[in-house]
Amino acid sequence: MTKRPRMKKVNAPFRLMPAASWTALGVTWLIWVLNAFDREVVLRLGPVISDHFQLTPEAWGAITSAIFFALALLAIPGSRWSDKHGFGWKRAIFQVPLVIGYNFISALSGLKFAIHHLVVFIALRLGVNLGAGWAEPVGVSNTTEWWPKERRGFALGVHHTGYPVGALLSGLTVAWILKSFGVDKWYYVFYIGLIVSVPLMGFWAYYSSERRYVETLDKIDSREMTSFRNEHIEAETGEVAGAIQVCLRNKVVMFTGATCALTQIVYNGVSYILPLYLANIINLSYSEAAAYSIVFTITGILGQIFWPSLSDYLGRRMTLIICGLWMGVAVGGFYFAHTIVAYIGLQLFLGMVANAPWPIFYAAATDAAPRGTSGTANGIITTSMFIGGGLAPLIIGFLISVGGGWGNVTGYSISFIFMMVSAIAGVLFQIALKNKAN
Repeated sequence: MTKRPRMKKVNAPFRLMPAASWTALGVTWLIWVLNAFDREVVLRLGPVISDHFQLTPEAWGAITSAIFFALALLAIPGSRWSDKHGFGWKRAIFQVPLVIGYNFISALSGLKFAIHHLVVFIALRLGVNLGAGWAEPVGVSNTTEWWPKERRGFALGVHHTGYPVGALLSGLTVAWILKSFGVDKWYYVFYIGLIVSVPLMGFWAYYSSERRYVETLDKIDSREMTSFRNEHIEAETGEVAGAIQVCLRNKVVMFTGATCALTQIVYNGVSYILPLYLANIINLSYSEAAAYSIVFTITGILGQIFWPSLSDYLGRRMTLIICGLWMGVAVGGFYFAHTIVAYIGLQLFLGMVANAPWPIFYAAATDAAPRGTSGTANGIITTSMFIGGGLAPLIIGFLISVGGGWGNVTGYSISFIFMMVSAIAGVLFQIALKNKAN
């Protein structure tokens, strides 16, 4: 008889969480909303941009892939640099200029000199994602370091609800801009991130101080929870020799990274294909396609709190297996959906797990990381994620083209089957870990 996984006891009631832990979570959550908004808005604008620059499915797929691959380039070296400098309050030193910087470049990509020249537009979007990819593992590590280990899954789950919220806002904002100002003013959306990021990061630069961080750790320790300082007692700052190699030899980190890459193929694939399908097959307007393509983020917000919190009890590996199987069934269902009602229903079903795995991936990597390498381990997860994210539009763009182009349903149907297989393959990596993961 197969034993059921035992639910772990977590002795860390929320009433004992320091106020600064909640504030730090709020700030890093808003940073993540901005990151998601800017990343997803390009996908929401997919039909508009491909029409504006007269792009084929393969060309738009290749451009989107290049933009997403850029997210992977600085994730590991950037997070490693962050680890060397120190943890906790010192992470903000990296976050503040990074977040303002990539939002500034995003604003530049919305100026006329950029939107009139495809090469310039692509170059600026690559620059945006170089910074955003670096910032992500830094932000994830920062979130975990203000919270006790016992509530890491919850904290990362709440933090990552910023992604479906950002994705939801991207669709609603694009729909509003296209409807209010006209399709030819689509680039207005790129100005929003800079307007929001400057005051937000100014506050974070002030709030993330050494005194406040040390007081927060002291409160966590005095309340019989495990602070990041005590969990990594010998890894205050500085170089850990061969940190990247150590993480690459860690089976949990690498298998979790493989699952992450395959899961991201599904997520990015869905985000990429839905606006195109709704505009080209269902024949919705560009504004309507942007709005209806983010329905899954509504249930995604709920699932992103539920599943990571459950992983604190059920274990990271078992939770990822359940989420992966659910995702595979949901995305495979799109093969049989041919009406807007069916698409909305499946999006809501998929949304329950669509955003859930990523904080669990990061929590699993942080749990398994050798001392002083948590940022590096998170960087490996981030790199794996963006490799999968970059492959998705490249492959799906090719499949749509082979299936007859923008207006033929065949390529879209094949793409949904491909994404279902990717989700199941990710589950197999977690099964292979057996009891080695948390």
